[in-house]
Amino acid sequence: MFEVLAPNLGQSNSDITLEQWFKQVGEHVDKDEPLFEMSNMKLNQEVVSAVSGTVVEILVQEGEQAAPKSLLARIQED
Repeated sequence: MFEVLAPNLGQSNSDITLEQWFKQVGEHVDKDEPLFEMSNMKLNQEVVSAVSGTVVEILVQEGEQAAPKSLLARIQED
């Protein structure tokens, strides 16, 4: 099981806001395919999946905030 963690955006250890999930629970995602969009005070950024597999759990919903390196979702790898 692969754990999707919130990125740490450099020197700023500020929380991120999860703007949009591009995949939902039960959907397949390919490695390097956009998985979600996040933002902080300075930027919006799409984050790609590090693995191929099926999204089995989403822990942070759209509009919610998460600390850097906190668990956002889980993917069952192919």
